[in-house]
Amino acid sequence: MRFALLVNAAADSAAALTALDTARALLAHPNFHLYRLFFYRDAVYLANRHAWRGDGDQACAAQQWQQWLAENPVDAVVCVGAAQRRGVVPDTLAEGFTLAGLGQWADALINSDRVIQFG
Repeated sequence: MRFALLVNAAADSAAALTALDTARALLAHPNFHLYRLFFYRDAVYLANRHAWRGDGDQACAAQQWQQWLAENPVDAVVCVGAAQRRGVVPDTLAEGFTLAGLGQWADALINSDRVIQFG
């Protein structure tokens, strides 16, 4: 079964870490395939490589996402429009993330059996 995750949760939200735990569980399950992660709205801050140099929960969630994606070959797409509005540009994008449009999310909806939204 193929899954797509839509992460809308801000980096300081518990839902950001719940999304990460869900992605880890899906990747570890032998019968599940994590087709795509799509970061939208304030979740784009999770992809900012400078975000986790700060303090607090926001830094913790961004750091954990970035470390996990650097170690796992998962398609992690950041909405380019949402990113640009929040100052997350190609120069600040962390390893493992790519910028793309909503067309990538539409593709995930078409090619996934299940969609889970966070935030």
